[in-house]
Amino acid sequence: MSLNVKTILVSYLEIDIKNHKDEFWEELSWFAREEGKLVAQMGRNDGDLETDGNVQFRSTGTIVYEGEAEVDEELCRRIATQLAEMGDKLEREMRIKPEVVNGIVDALLNHTLNEEYLAATVQSLVQTAPPGVEQELMSVAIALILTKKAVTNVPSLLHNICCTTTHFIERNYRACLERLARQYVLE
Repeated sequence: MSLNVKTILVSYLEIDIKNHKDEFWEELSWFAREEGKLVAQMGRNDGDLETDGNVQFRSTGTIVYEGEAEVDEELCRRIATQLAEMGDKLEREMRIKPEVVNGIVDALLNHTLNEEYLAATVQSLVQTAPPGVEQELMSVAIALILTKKAVTNVPSLLHNICCTTTHFIERNYRACLERLARQYVLE
């Protein structure tokens, strides 16, 4: 079983943005299944034939993406929940200025948002964050906070910011997420 940063991001947004416009949920749903990468939701045969002649499958909470190992959805949700809790605490303590979020939105609108821009923004915020949290973990949480705030402001930009955030976290903080995953597996 493995992690999938995209699954963690989608779970984070589902957790953290409960009451939002339909446009947001449409965009999130489209992003979650875009590019046809989802090959199949793995199931377990319970052995019973249905009245239509098909065998009943039950979800095991595992997704297979093309070219990847099985993704443990529950593990991704648990990591997303932990990051959402950390993000809530960081938001209360840091008070991210609207100008920072507006800068992300402007960069998206001008097609200049890239991983380097996001990395610079995240690092500038990490410098102002309260001590006591692992920097890599804090960087992931701040990237997710910025993503949430940007898509809350402009839901139509969800796909672009989520793709950038997914690539940014995948390239820079995958090992950090894998350490979190191992902690859950050992529990």
